[in-house]
Amino acid sequence: MPSFTVNVKWGKENFKNIEVNTDEEPLLFKAQLFALTGVQPERQKVLCKGINLKDEEWNMPIKNGATLLLLGTKEEVPQEPVEKPKFIEDMNESELATALELPAGLVNLGNTCYMNATLQCLRSVRELRAALKEYREDTSSGSGLAGLASPQAITMSMKNLFEDMERSGTITPVLFLQRLHIAFPNFAQTGESGSYRQQDANECWSEMLKMLQQKLPAQKRSAELTAKHSSFIDQWFGGTFDVEMKCTEADDEPVSKSKENFLQLSCFISTEVKYMHSGLRLRLKEQLTKMSPSLGRDAVYSKTVSTV
Repeated sequence: MPSFTVNVKWGKENFKNIEVNTDEEPLLFKAQLFALTGVQPERQKVLCKGINLKDEEWNMPIKNGATLLLLGTKEEVPQEPVEKPKFIEDMNESELATALELPAGLVNLGNTCYMNATLQCLRSVRELRAALKEYREDTSSGSGLAGLASPQAITMSMKNLFEDMERSGTITPVLFLQRLHIAFPNFAQTGESGSYRQQDANECWSEMLKMLQQKLPAQKRSAELTAKHSSFIDQWFGGTFDVEMKCTEADDEPVSKSKENFLQLSCFISTEVKYMHSGLRLRLKEQLTKMSPSLGRDAVYSKTVSTV
């Protein structure tokens, strides 16, 4: 077995009588040098008579007593972190939510999941959170029950709730629920047992948007886009349809064209509709009955809408 004893010079340090086995790969010798110097093998440059040692073969002459030159710097030992790491299994609910960037939870106050789901959905819109942070209370709003049921009260209550959700992992939205019940008494209906009745999340969504629509101004972008929208809700949650109305019973009656603003798209549902896009497309064309000026009576019209 070709085994030799060599010396290694590394900077100001000298390592004597290091055993080298040339039957083994040079990478194992470099591992020995790493143990002695702390220089990672990939950072080492081992020289003998101007020849640089490779990782996979002994491409230099080796003999007993030879002196090898090691070039390379060792990496500094990582400093102990100021704040010790904490494992997920050791975290409480609040710490876990922060680490995983989970949204704050809302406590169900008895069939209030419709409200909680609507609030969580609204809060997921970054632009809405920013607009609510900038919103300032309007001191001219009414007092008493009328004031508590106003768009101002709902908007401020949502602003405060979203700020609380940034500071805590779980929130009990009692104050917002109270404002919602005052503004919309139908959501406060109770059953025979005294618990709140189940409500429709889409209806809650529509009512909340109408409230915010009255208080949040459109964000300032270009002058043209700002003038186009009357509120933040129209700007970020709404759209405009081009509408064509054609009387199917009077071919000579001219097609009427108009524009129609919307805050949500309706999805037509039937046994034939299997995909959402199909249901949305079907709602873009429908028939309705209205007074025909050319016929002087009610007639069937075909209504076709397309996005602007």
